[in-house]
Amino acid sequence: MKILDLFFPSVYDDDGRVNQRLTVHHALYFLMLVVLVGSQSVSNYMMSAMQILLAVNWALEWDMRRKFQRPMQPLLWSFLTLFGVLLLWMIPTAHQVTGWNELFSKLPLLAIPLVVLTSRPLSSKQLSFLVFAYCATVFVATVIGHVRHYLMPELEYRDIIPFISHIRFALNVCMVVVFMLAYLLEHTRRHGKVSVAVSLAVVVMTAYFLHFLLLIHSYTALIILFVVSLVMLACFGHRIAHKGLRRTLWLLFSTSTVAIALLVGVCVRDYYKPISLVTEPLAPSTANGNPYLHKQNGYIENGNLIDNYICNVELEKEWCKRSSMPLDTLTPMGYTVYPALLRYLNAIGTTKDSVGMQLLTDDDIRAIEEGIANPVYLHGSKLREMVYVMLFEYESYRIFGAVKNFSVLQRLELWRNTWKVFLRSPLFGCGTGDLEHECLTELAKSRSPLADHPRNPHNQYLSSLASFGIVGSLIIAVAFVWGLRMLRLRHRPLLVAYLVVLLISFISENTLSTLAGCVFATTFFSLLGRRESAQNLSDHSSTP
Repeated sequence: MKILDLFFPSVYDDDGRVNQRLTVHHALYFLMLVVLVGSQSVSNYMMSAMQILLAVNWALEWDMRRKFQRPMQPLLWSFLTLFGVLLLWMIPTAHQVTGWNELFSKLPLLAIPLVVLTSRPLSSKQLSFLVFAYCATVFVATVIGHVRHYLMPELEYRDIIPFISHIRFALNVCMVVVFMLAYLLEHTRRHGKVSVAVSLAVVVMTAYFLHFLLLIHSYTALIILFVVSLVMLACFGHRIAHKGLRRTLWLLFSTSTVAIALLVGVCVRDYYKPISLVTEPLAPSTANGNPYLHKQNGYIENGNLIDNYICNVELEKEWCKRSSMPLDTLTPMGYTVYPALLRYLNAIGTTKDSVGMQLLTDDDIRAIEEGIANPVYLHGSKLREMVYVMLFEYESYRIFGAVKNFSVLQRLELWRNTWKVFLRSPLFGCGTGDLEHECLTELAKSRSPLADHPRNPHNQYLSSLASFGIVGSLIIAVAFVWGLRMLRLRHRPLLVAYLVVLLISFISENTLSTLAGCVFATTFFSLLGRRESAQNLSDHSSTP
C-alpha cells in the first residue's frame, strides 16, 4: 500500500471528492519524473522521450485555470523570460537555420520548468524517492564506468562514461554528493545525535565519488565540491544544532584543504625537480658515437628536458626491434608514437637513444603504443596524474604557445576569441544562432590553432554576452535574480548548493549547449525551487 500511495496519491476536487482522471495524470507525471531524473545521467534518448511524454500528459490533464493561477511560480517567469530572449534575438540572427536549431535544442529550458512549476507539487516522500532514484542511477553508472576502466585500461578518461559527456556526468556526481551530505545533516537533526553507521556510509560513498571524479579528470567538479562545501558551511553551518558535528565538519574541511594543497605542492616540486641529465654537462654523442640533438629550449617534464639527449637514428632502429608500429603512427591519444616515446624516456630520466630503449620493458612499449607518454599516468595517483597533465600543458604553452588538445589552455584561447566577438556588438550581441559562425570567423582571423573545426566557447557567461549582448544578458540575469529573491534562499540550503554547482559549471562549460546540460539545469532547479516548498528537501523527510 505504501508503494501505491507513493505512485498513486489521490487528487481531490474542490468539493473534496477524489478525481480519478487527475489522480491518473498525477501518477503518470510522477512516474515520468522518476524516469527523467534517473535517465539524465545515462540516456539522452530517455531524457528526450520523457520530456515529450511529460508535455503530452500535462496538456491532456488540462486544468489550465489552476496551473496558471496567480501568483505564478517566480522561477516560471524567469525561465519564460530566458526563452523569450532566445526567441526575440532570432531577429538579428543571420543564420536562421542554425538559430532555429539552437532554439529547438533549448526547448528543455521551457518545457521542464513549465510542466514542473505548474503541475501539482509532489509530496515530501515523492520528492525523496526522486532523489533516491537519481542517486542510485548515478552510482550504478559510476560502477559501470569503473568496470569499463579496469577491463579496458587503454580507454581514454573521456570515454569511461559511455552514456553522456563526462563533464555533464561529473555535475551529476557533484549533486549526489550534495544530497548525501544533506541527508547526513538531516538525519543528525532528526535524531539529535551523529549516527556512526550513517556517517561512515556517507564518508565512504563520498570518498568513492571523489575517486571517480579523479578517474575522469574532472578538475571542475572537484573545484565545485570545494566551493560548495565552503559556501554551505559558511552560510548554513550555524543551523547544525549538534556542535560536535559542526566542529568536525569544519575540521574535516580545513584538514582536507591543507592536505590537498600540500600534495599538489609536492607534485609541482617533483615535476620540476632537476635530475642528473639536466645538471650534468651535455654529452655531444651517444655511447655508440652518434651525435645527440640538444635543443636547449627549456621544455621540461619530470625534472628533465624533453628535447635534449635525442638520437633519432638509434631511437628508430631500436624501436623497430621492439614494436611493429611505426613511429609516425597516430596513437589513441591524438598524437604520434614518436613524441610519446620521447616523453616516456624523458620521464624515466634516461637518454633518448639505444641505451634508453634498453631500459623499457614490454609493458612500457605497449603503453607508448597506446599514447601514454609518462609512467606517472600509469603508476602514480590520480591527483598526481592530473597535476602533471596540467603542468605539461603549461610547459607546452610556455615554450611553443600550444593550446590544441589541452583542456585548460584551449578554453583560455576560446574565451579570448569569444570576448572579441562580444566587443564587436556589446549591446545586443550577434543573435541566437550566429555565435558559432562568429567564433570561427574570429579564430580564423587570429590564425588560432583551434580554427580548423567548430568549437563552443566553453563558458556560458561569455556565450550569453556574445549572443545577446549586455542588454539581453542583463534581462536574463535580472529575471533570475528576481525569481530567486522571491524564494528566500536563506531558507533553502539545498537550492543554494544546487545553484553553486550550476553557476560554477558555467565558467568552464557551455552547460546549456547539450540536452543533458539543459535537463540538469532545469529539473532539480524547478523541483527544489517551487514556492510551495517552504523548506529544503531534507527538511521535509529523509530519503527512503
